[in-house]
Amino acid sequence: MQRLISVCASLACLLLAAATNALPLWELEGTSNTIRLFGSVHFLRKEDYPLPQAIRRSIDDADVLVMELDMDDLNPIQAQATLTQLAVDPEGRDLEVLIGTRNFASASRQAAAIDIDLETLRGFEPWFAALQISQMRLAQLGLDPSQGVESQLTMQARAEGKPIIGLETLESQLGMMDSLPTDAQTRFLLVTLEEAAEIDDLMDDLLKAWRQGDVDTLESELLGGLKDQPELHAALLVERNRNWTGRLLDLINDDQDYLIVVGTLHLVGDDSVLAMLARRGYPSRQVKR
Repeated sequence: MQRLISVCASLACLLLAAATNALPLWELEGTSNTIRLFGSVHFLRKEDYPLPQAIRRSIDDADVLVMELDMDDLNPIQAQATLTQLAVDPEGRDLEVLIGTRNFASASRQAAAIDIDLETLRGFEPWFAALQISQMRLAQLGLDPSQGVESQLTMQARAEGKPIIGLETLESQLGMMDSLPTDAQTRFLLVTLEEAAEIDDLMDDLLKAWRQGDVDTLESELLGGLKDQPELHAALLVERNRNWTGRLLDLINDDQDYLIVVGTLHLVGDDSVLAMLARRGYPSRQVKR
């Protein structure tokens, strides 16, 4: 079953089969500079640190840190304004109207079963409600965005004076979700609720697979059913990966070394950034411990 909630937490045949001593870290081949891609987890626990030495060394070696968003320059006031603008239906319809009374009643029961009151999300669109439920559920399990890879690396880069650049803006990232048709958003919300009830053991398994760079498990769990939602798959994954690949090609063979940090979801499967780069002549090798 697809684990959409792990996305908010949130590697194909061209990749080497993962051994237990592998890492969620890849290095591009065929470049004169060093470019590594690190699959991140957006929510972690304090006890998940320190990161393995090879990952810490990759951070130290990089001249520039590249993330999905430029976390260093993200203005919290502007970010909140963007979120408010996109998360609320422009026609003033609430969540029940958008997804239908029957779906809302079912979703309310599912949310209550995991101690979440769906009424607190009534004023928002389905995609935003799904993301909020994911975050609430992960918080219940002790997973914290402030302990996530991006937050921790942003603090380290600031302390070391390293520049951070983003592959996309917050507006484009959230706009991708906001532009999904209502029925696709509704499906996203309902599947998220279904999986939220099962997430306890799954997160432990996923984090173990992540630490070990276990390609097969990561691909199976992260991509298992996303293709059953083609509009979400295209918007969340394929389109963004294609855009990011174009950006990364511009960094190849210049005079700086880069560490690219994106959600692990984007480094798995035939539509991954790694697969797209390989098709452009830049295969990757997985880094070992």
